[in-house]
Amino acid sequence: MNRPRPPVVRIGDIVTVDEGRYCYGLGPLTVEVIEVGARERHTDGLWLNLRGVELCPVDGVRLRQRRVLVRLDAVRIRPGPLSRARRAGPLPPVPAGTAVLAHLAARPAWTCTGCGEPWPCPARRARLSTEYADSRLSLLVYLAGYLLDAAADLRHLPADELYARFLGWVIRGGI
Repeated sequence: MNRPRPPVVRIGDIVTVDEGRYCYGLGPLTVEVIEVGARERHTDGLWLNLRGVELCPVDGVRLRQRRVLVRLDAVRIRPGPLSRARRAGPLPPVPAGTAVLAHLAARPAWTCTGCGEPWPCPARRARLSTEYADSRLSLLVYLAGYLLDAAADLRHLPADELYARFLGWVIRGGI
């Protein structure tokens, strides 16, 4: 008998799972995936370790990062902003049990989830430069939103340092 294939969860996907289908928490959970961990087979099915940014179910506001174990056959997946760009081309296969990291901002310190450097890190800058190659102005608007959030979290840093970190590299034309 053929079993249905479990869904494929990718970095950047928005995953929603009902209470009782993830460990641990109350109510439905929605996360934007930033790390896909190992699968685990349990008596009640296949489960997947994820790390993501929890999203408010009402307005989609990013709440906090969390690790979660989800029952794979119970997840609802929709592409998020990052996964839409990734789905444009073929993705290389990921060996089983290997964690895949995205270069996303971890708040409130604004360090990279993939490499630990100040965000946006060189890897993220390179990706953004590629994704926004035809529209530098759109990239500046995108990063300006992050700059505003970072300014609230990183009040101890001078404004010119934050400007250089988030926007200066785009204006200078380099990574």
